[in-house]
Amino acid sequence: MKAKVFKSMMMFLLLVGVCLSTTSCSKDDDDDMMSQFSSLFSRTDYFIDMLDTVYDSYDAFGSKSKDSSDGKYTVTPMGRLIVVKKKASAGSVLYADIESALTNHYKTNSKVKDVYQNNGGTVTIDCRR
Repeated sequence: MKAKVFKSMMMFLLLVGVCLSTTSCSKDDDDDMMSQFSSLFSRTDYFIDMLDTVYDSYDAFGSKSKDSSDGKYTVTPMGRLIVVKKKASAGSVLYADIESALTNHYKTNSKVKDVYQNNGGTVTIDCRR
């Protein structure tokens, strides 16, 4: 009887160990994603930080548009919206990945009200009041 209980307990612990090892989230995965978009974050941070300190809002024509330092993204501020467009050099990066990364990056920033993907495929950071 004790052997049967011991064997059942060991099988249960083995099963739990396998489940935990295959479903655990790794901080390294988040770090890889964030480092992939670090130059994009640098550019969007710049435009967002300038709101309310230097500019109340940007012009409606996107004349202050800048590329990220890695050349993969174009960031265009218009009014209190920041539009991110990927360039051909971004490779197989999906707009959904960009949206997810920006949402995670700005989740605690009080200036950012929303991050969403437009129907045209770009991603918009909404900083409207």
